[in-house]
Amino acid sequence: MKLIGLQLRTLLIVLLTSSFIISANSQDQKNDKVISIIGTGDIMLGSNYPSEAKLPPNDGKQLLREVKEILQDADVTFGNLEGCFLNKGGDVKKCKSACYFFRMPDRYVNYLLEAGYDVMSIANNHMGDFGAPGRENTVKVLKEAGINYAGLQNVCETSRFEIDGIKYGFCAFAPNSGTVRITDIAKAKQLVSELDKDCDIVIVSFHGGAEGSTHNRVTRKTETFYGENRGNVYEFAHAVIDAGADVVFGHGPHVARAAELYKDRFIIYSMGNFCTAGDFNIRGISGYAPIVKVYTDTDGKFLNGEIISAIQKDKTGPVIDPDKKAAKEIKRLTELDFPKANLIISDDGKIQRKELKDKEDLSLLEEIGSVFSEEHLDYLTEAAEIYTPLLKNTLIKQELIDYSKLYLGKPYRRGSKGPNYFDCSGFTSHVFESFGYKLGRTCTSQINQGKRIPKQELKPGDLIFFKGRNSKSSHAGHVGIVVDNNNGDISFIHASSKRGIIIDNLEKSTYYQHRYITGLRVI
Repeated sequence: MKLIGLQLRTLLIVLLTSSFIISANSQDQKNDKVISIIGTGDIMLGSNYPSEAKLPPNDGKQLLREVKEILQDADVTFGNLEGCFLNKGGDVKKCKSACYFFRMPDRYVNYLLEAGYDVMSIANNHMGDFGAPGRENTVKVLKEAGINYAGLQNVCETSRFEIDGIKYGFCAFAPNSGTVRITDIAKAKQLVSELDKDCDIVIVSFHGGAEGSTHNRVTRKTETFYGENRGNVYEFAHAVIDAGADVVFGHGPHVARAAELYKDRFIIYSMGNFCTAGDFNIRGISGYAPIVKVYTDTDGKFLNGEIISAIQKDKTGPVIDPDKKAAKEIKRLTELDFPKANLIISDDGKIQRKELKDKEDLSLLEEIGSVFSEEHLDYLTEAAEIYTPLLKNTLIKQELIDYSKLYLGKPYRRGSKGPNYFDCSGFTSHVFESFGYKLGRTCTSQINQGKRIPKQELKPGDLIFFKGRNSKSSHAGHVGIVVDNNNGDISFIHASSKRGIIIDNLEKSTYYQHRYITGLRVI
């Protein structure tokens, strides 16, 4: 009976996913050709301004050598060219404060060609460092080298090219003068839609979002940096996919950001620095140089992918990182920013759709089915229809708890709702809203938003309420999320005013025992 009970529970869980897995299998079989597309972040191979004395050792010939075999191993390889090609001269931009000027010798285009780059974005702020002469010469140099490009307003807004019988469309956007603007979403959708009409796969690049190690989160809001509107990258990425884009590669913050799957299309919100031999900060996470490899079918539907972790430690170019820091960072950020995303990233960088990962359970489903008669399976199917909502809620609650633990150690700040600081109700509302459950902003409003649950019946994912510092008051002044209840031994995660986000045990804390009010079930 124990075996059958275990099999029943397993079958019910598998049934939650089996119907759409089988559907996905049927769809995949329609088109068995797999397309591989690599994306990398910012590339600046060394500046000859104000003189060639600033160029990297050995004239930069070693910059991409350690990673070129990986870059060459794809149908299409993309990068963001953070600077112009120009041997000398140009109209040097004027700045009110500190400025960086990136001007690469024309001959350095051969390093991109040898490394396997097929297409480059030239939509970014440093493409205008040397004015029109720099932009015009960059277009000329790339064209002569046979590398595709796009991103300059009214000059080269889109690009179409064909490789091995597959037609690709490409466009690039940025918030800077002379570029196709990331802030003009209507025009972005128009350009993408036009490409989608006659291309098999449309790749979109954007240079957007605030810069630096403190701006590694996808805020889903318009971002400004030094007073400049850097766009709402979340809104932009979703809009271009709605218009027909298949892969969206982001860059601009100089650090990695999260990845997402939207309508079966892959988005990476920033790939950070990749090969930046000039005046770039490559300390800490700014030195992570991920190579993002995406596999799609010929319609652009995401199949799976991989983050190959490289790192920059000096000015000699990216090298493979055995510690896989870039993959782990993108995994961490993805779990924080998109906890409900249909995407799984492993520590070693493998990217899978959740339902594709669950295909491994199909063999188990067949094995379980073999031990039951048809009559039993009919009964189990009926049982699954009854218990599926309960199982879904259980899985959601566990994901919610796992997500909340990602914030352990974050500091307390009164009135803050995250993601870097929290107060108690700000923390609970942030976590629940990440899973689609909107809570009030204060303890007194949250305590009225669910079903009251006796202490002994509290389960993981329930809210737990306490009086505030004034233990004589009957009003709720503190709230947390139940992590576990082992026969009355309750642990909960919360934002402590002195210790930040922490897990406490109710039975071991006389402070919270005396202030306990009630439990609440929202899910």
